[in-house]
Amino acid sequence: MDNPNKARTRLEDAGQAFEAQAQALATEQTALLEGSPVQARYTQALGEYVEQKAEQAQALEQRLESLVERQQAQLQQNLAGRPGWLALPSTRATWEQCNQRCQARLLQLQGRLERVQELHHGMGLYSPRIEELAVRRLRAEQPELAEQWNLQRQAERSLTEAQRRSHAQDLGRSRNSSP
Repeated sequence: MDNPNKARTRLEDAGQAFEAQAQALATEQTALLEGSPVQARYTQALGEYVEQKAEQAQALEQRLESLVERQQAQLQQNLAGRPGWLALPSTRATWEQCNQRCQARLLQLQGRLERVQELHHGMGLYSPRIEELAVRRLRAEQPELAEQWNLQRQAERSLTEAQRRSHAQDLGRSRNSSP
């Protein structure tokens, strides 16, 4: 009778030692992640890139709006200068070609403006499009910071998964031990 009790006690002691060791490692890893300068640097750099991209999109938007307005004015001016009934066919053909070019250019500028507005104000799959563009630029210009950030995120996910498994095991033990 004593042998099964001793074996059970040794197993419980070993289990408690493993659990304490796992909790110590989790605490250490959490402390490393929370005090991480990588996260602060990445967040700061990303914020700067987002701001730059927003300013760039705003400037493009304003410039394109101005060009659209000018093109609309040019089109109105062309329409006002329509040749009369007595104009030569070559004059009418020239006027129509000019009108078509003006309209085509106006459509092109409006399409570009819509695209810039979509990038500036639109949403991507997980975040605003501007932020997605800023992340791509950050990863291209600072690959070492992006790699450190990826490693940190992976460590955070591993920690979360380990904590979830530990919690599940604790629940399993408490269910098995209760009568």
